[in-house]
Amino acid sequence: MKARAYSLIIAILLLAVPAAHADDDRRIRRLQRSGEILSLETIFAAARSVKPGRIVDVDLDKEDGRYIYEIEVLDAGGRVWEMEFDARTGSLLKLKQDD
Repeated sequence: MKARAYSLIIAILLLAVPAAHADDDRRIRRLQRSGEILSLETIFAAARSVKPGRIVDVDLDKEDGRYIYEIEVLDAGGRVWEMEFDARTGSLLKLKQDD
């Protein structure tokens, strides 16, 4: 019985994650269309101009009333760099090498 309950919980979680992701995508597109935030293409170009490499993670958060893109880039040397950009202006707010 426990295995069945765990299976049900896992199935619910797996179904909920894509729905939450779709809601985030819609919210991001709405913010981009309204001009509140820059496009991901613009932010990716800014990130790669700071640290060339492959983008491995992206988040959009709201901190102190403003939207912040958090970007992680894997450089050619295998190091991961964390960057934060103001989502409205594209200004680099933070750069640090991930531990």
